[in-house]
Amino acid sequence: MQRSIVAFIILIVFNMAVTAAEPVASIDRSVIAIDDTLTLKIRINDGGSYGGPDLSPVKNTFYVLGNSQSSRHMIRNGKSESWTEWVITLMPKRKGRLEIPSINVDGQRTQPISVVVQPSIPTPGGSLEPVFVESEVDTSSVYVQQQLIYTLRIFQSVQLDNMNITEPEFDNAAMEKLGQNSFQRRIQNSPYRVHELRYAIFPQQTGELIIPELVFTANEALARRSVFSLPGQGQRIRKMTQQHTIKVKAPPSSFTGDTWLPAKSLKLIETWSSSPGNITVGDSITRKVTIEAEGLLDSQLPPLSFSPIEGAKFYPDNGSSETTATDKGTLSTRADSAAIIPTREGEITLPEIRLQWWDTKARKIREAVIPASTLTVKPALNNTQGNSTPLAMDHSLPTSPLSTVATGNPSQNLLWQSIAAGFALAWLITLYLWWQLKRNNRVDSTPDTVIIEKVLSEKQAFKQLSKLCRNNDIQAVRPALVEWARSYWPEHSIQSLHDIQGHSDHPSFNSALTQLDNALYGSQQDSSWSGESLLSVIKLIRDSGKSKAVKAEHLKPLYSN
Repeated sequence: MQRSIVAFIILIVFNMAVTAAEPVASIDRSVIAIDDTLTLKIRINDGGSYGGPDLSPVKNTFYVLGNSQSSRHMIRNGKSESWTEWVITLMPKRKGRLEIPSINVDGQRTQPISVVVQPSIPTPGGSLEPVFVESEVDTSSVYVQQQLIYTLRIFQSVQLDNMNITEPEFDNAAMEKLGQNSFQRRIQNSPYRVHELRYAIFPQQTGELIIPELVFTANEALARRSVFSLPGQGQRIRKMTQQHTIKVKAPPSSFTGDTWLPAKSLKLIETWSSSPGNITVGDSITRKVTIEAEGLLDSQLPPLSFSPIEGAKFYPDNGSSETTATDKGTLSTRADSAAIIPTREGEITLPEIRLQWWDTKARKIREAVIPASTLTVKPALNNTQGNSTPLAMDHSLPTSPLSTVATGNPSQNLLWQSIAAGFALAWLITLYLWWQLKRNNRVDSTPDTVIIEKVLSEKQAFKQLSKLCRNNDIQAVRPALVEWARSYWPEHSIQSLHDIQGHSDHPSFNSALTQLDNALYGSQQDSSWSGESLLSVIKLIRDSGKSKAVKAEHLKPLYSN
C-alpha cells in the first residue's frame, strides 16, 4: 500500500514537471555594436511563482546591467491568460558572433540565441551635442520592388519631453514599419539613450527614389528647483536627418519569370490534409502549397494556379497571405489550397510547380520547385458508380421506403407495379392541390406581412448557420444548411444537399456542397474542411439577392385605396 502511494506521488510530480510551461527567450535586435546594450526577454505563459532565470552562463560573454520581473493576468475574448516575464539588459564583452546560451528557469531551459556584435560606430570628431539624429540605408542601389532597409536613430544624453518625429512618405514606394527599439550606447565615454526606428521600403518605379529629411522635435526637460516646484520646459530642440537618394534599377533582361520576385530567400512548401499514399476513389484530400519569401510583401506573392488533373475533380480554395515584420526585414507567406477528389482508381499524376525568383544577395536567377508526383488511388469499397461522384444521400433525414426487387411471377410483378404507380399518381395529385390551396391563401394575405415573416425566418436560419460554420461543427452544419436553403428558396421542396445543388446555379456553392458531402460521407473523412469557406460562398449568394429584395420591398402599389 505504501509503495502504491509513493509511486502515485512520484507520478504526479513527474506530470507537473512535464506539463510546466516552457520559457521562451527573445532579443530586441540580432545585430548590435560593441558599445550598445541589448534587451533579453524571457517569458513563461503561466502566472505561477518562479525563482527566476539562472544568468550565470550569460555572464561569460555579456555584462548583466539590469534584471526586472513582471507578472500579468488578463481575460481576453472569454479566455484567461497569464504570463511571467523577465526583462534583462545586457552589454557585450567582445566583438564577433556571440551566443546567449540556454538559460535554466526552474528546471526548464530556453533555446540559445545568436547575436552579431560589430565594432564601435564611428562618430564625428569634436564634442557631441546632447541631442542628435542619424539615418542610414543598407544599400544605395536596388531593383524595382526590392526591399530597402531604412534606419533612423535619435540620440539623447539629456532628459527630453514632447518628442516627435515625422514619418517618411512616398508617392512611388510601398513602406512597412519593422519596429522601434530603445537602448543605451556609450559614445566618447558618455552614455546616450538611443531610439531606433526601422522601415522596409519597396520602390515601385525605376529611376531615383528620394528619402526626404525627417524632422525631430522635443523640449529639454528642466530639473525641479525643489520638491514643491513643477518641472519646467527648456529650450525647443529641432533636428533633421539627411536626405538619401536611391538608384532604382529595372529587372534584369535575363529574368523570364511571370512575376518579378526580388527576394533574399524564397521556397515552396507542400502539405496535405491526410496521407496522400492512402486515398481511394471518392475520397477528398486537400493539397496546400505555401510560398515563403524573405524580403517581400505578401501583396507581391502571386497566386498559384493548379492545373486540371485527369482522373480527379478539382476544387480550388481562396488563398491567404500575411506579412510579418522582423528585425532583418519582412517575411511573407501566401498559401493556396485545393480539394482533390479522385474519380477513378490507378495512378494520378500531379504536375510540378515551378516559381522563378531573383536572389538579391547572390544577384542571380533561382527557381523554387515542387517536383511532379504520383498519387496511387485505391478502388472504393463496393463502388458501383463508375467514375461519377454524385452527392451522397443525407443519412440523417428520413427516406422513402426502399423498393424491393421481385423475383416471382412476372404477372404478379406487373400487378404490384400498376398498384404502386396508381398510389404514386394519387399522391402527386394531392400534393399539387395542396400546393395550389396554400398558394391562393398566401396571395390573399397581406403582402407586406408575408415578406417580413420570410426575411425574419431566413435571417434566423442564416444566423444559426453562420455560428455553426464558424465553429466548424460539420455534423450540425448539414441540417442547418438544409433549413436555411428551405427559407431562402421557399418555392422549392428541399430535403437534402442534393436538392440544394439542384436549385443553385452558383459554381462555387456547388463545389462547397461537394466538399461538405465528401467530408461527411467519404470513406476517408477530410479533416481540413473549413466552415468559413462555405460561409463566405453563402454570403456571396445572399448579397447577390439583396438588391432585388430591397428593390421589391420599396415598390409602390399600382392603385391607392
